[in-house]
Amino acid sequence: MNIHNHPNVALFLASLSRQFPYFAGVIAKQYDAFGDAWLDGFEAELATFFAQDQQRIDLAVRGYGKFALDSMKLQVKFQKTKQYDNKSYAEAASEVYQNREYMFGLYLPGILLSHYLWRHHYQQHVFFEEKFLPLVGGEGFREFYDVGVGTGFYSKEMLTRSRMTGQGFDLSPHSLEHATLLLAAHGLTDRYRGNLRDIIANPVSPPADSLVNIEVLEHLEDPLRFIEALARMLRVGGYGLISAAINAPNADHIYLYRSADEVRAQLIEGGFVVIDQSVDLAYDPRSPDDLVPVNAAFIVTRK
Repeated sequence: MNIHNHPNVALFLASLSRQFPYFAGVIAKQYDAFGDAWLDGFEAELATFFAQDQQRIDLAVRGYGKFALDSMKLQVKFQKTKQYDNKSYAEAASEVYQNREYMFGLYLPGILLSHYLWRHHYQQHVFFEEKFLPLVGGEGFREFYDVGVGTGFYSKEMLTRSRMTGQGFDLSPHSLEHATLLLAAHGLTDRYRGNLRDIIANPVSPPADSLVNIEVLEHLEDPLRFIEALARMLRVGGYGLISAAINAPNADHIYLYRSADEVRAQLIEGGFVVIDQSVDLAYDPRSPDDLVPVNAAFIVTRK
């Protein structure tokens, strides 16, 4: 791995080594698993959004490190209790989504960097590139919806890798703000509009040609109602990518999926046809009873 040809990754690794030396090995581990394509992609993301700005990289590393540490602590607790901490969506929203300091100081940097630094998140991105994008690249695909934009990462990917225009929907103004910043850095805001909107209380029409919904279902008290609203947002013959976290406690995770089959069953009950899936572990289990976080991503359509 020649990190010297990747100056932003080098700055990131140096900052990570200073602030969270326990996590510093992740760069070599990801490179060993995914090679030059991963390294070049991570460098391009850092170069565009952080532009060798050491202060901004240090702040992002601080947020990522805290996010990763919190996740590890909650996973240890989950291994013992086999349950998520009991909380309502309103409580999670107050603690996380409506808290700008938390969102920009920890949550959003953590999630953005996890797309490259967490094995199962990067595997989801590979699934998106290799299996989903070829389905939505044709002439009949003009607009996509990103429901639950998070950092804006997948909105950016859809705009960068297709000719579609897009709309993002979220209940957090801070997620929408971060998405705008990310898209602006990539010069993509002219093809995109963000919406602060509850898609259940305020349904969206007309249906789009494509949609993405990345790790939202586990944040909800009743994901099936949400899935039904999602299905109405995708036209017949269109394609969507929907993913969920399984056995993965977090400060805002409410609904506990224990298997990918549970997610798949809800998607079908909610009105989708599942045509492909990728189920990826965060790491290899250390023992037979180890509850490892899993990311399950599904390509869906409507008939």
